[in-house]
Amino acid sequence: MSDRLDTFVRDALARGAAREQIREALIASGWPAAEVDAALGAWVDTPFGVPAPRRRVQTSAREAFLYLVMFATLYVVAFDVGALLFVWIERLLPDPMFYEQWSAGLRAVRGWTAAVLIAFPVFLLVARHIGGILRREPEKRASGVRRWLTYLTLFLAALVLIGNLMVLVSGLLAGELTLRFVLKCAVVFAIAGVVFGHYFAGMRREEADAPVASRSPGWLARGAAIAVVLVAGLGLWMSGSPVAARSHALDERRERDLGEIQAAVNQHYTRFAVLPDSLGALRGPNPGTRVPDLRDPVTGAPYTYRVMGPTRYELCATFDGASSKDPDARRAPARFGEFWRHPAGRACFTIDVPPRPGP
Repeated sequence: MSDRLDTFVRDALARGAAREQIREALIASGWPAAEVDAALGAWVDTPFGVPAPRRRVQTSAREAFLYLVMFATLYVVAFDVGALLFVWIERLLPDPMFYEQWSAGLRAVRGWTAAVLIAFPVFLLVARHIGGILRREPEKRASGVRRWLTYLTLFLAALVLIGNLMVLVSGLLAGELTLRFVLKCAVVFAIAGVVFGHYFAGMRREEADAPVASRSPGWLARGAAIAVVLVAGLGLWMSGSPVAARSHALDERRERDLGEIQAAVNQHYTRFAVLPDSLGALRGPNPGTRVPDLRDPVTGAPYTYRVMGPTRYELCATFDGASSKDPDARRAPARFGEFWRHPAGRACFTIDVPPRPGP
């Protein structure tokens, strides 16, 4: 606010001029109506004729911290809720154009679910705490930190909405408007629209009226909170139980062990032109090859190795579960050879060593 404008308003009020007269005179002089109203609102009439200055809002480091935490967790929740809904849509409507049934692996789904489960309660607690402060001190709604971060959020949400419209039109022109594509666009519209609508309506209401006590969350905010809880539950369902996750991780380690054993056996054959008699032979001097784990990580029982011919052998292990449908395992089968295809229980794999390179 201009010091000249503030001083003029104070002196005019002290001389008994009516607020409407002051406002009309300043607007006629070229001052914007918003600045005039702010200057008039900075002074309170008193019985003894001298206007009293209204307490001005001072931004503290604590206030900045609270708003930064609130908006940061809002961004995390919005992104991860969208990611989980994308995965669910891909599972519900698989596209034959893609080899994977869904684009994200279980690790990503668990990470997004954990982020929502942690960030959303933090967002609610901080937002509730800030709401309590605003109810006690309504003038703090004019905080610069709050307004800047709110408008930054509106800017980002507007960019998402505009970008999503571009993607939608591009898909329309390219003939890619499948139900799966449309649902993903609808998810982005819904998330960005809720964020934009909630904060934009709040800022419009505050700028139109004088500072008032904080209102309780509207139906849009309550509906969004319920939707986030439901999506978090969906993420837990897609992630599976912790016991199943541990079993999957152990099976993946067994797959990796068998893949490393295969590589070591094949290199032994390339070096010596004969298959090793037992897996123990792999622990001998064999430069350039990492000695693999030869025992099950849980039971400690050695993996089964059996020579079936001059260039053929068999590897066996006992798995907790059948092959996972997690695309993390399907994306790079060369990492574990064919060991990622297995039933629950004992599974054996017959392997032929590659021919030795010529002289």
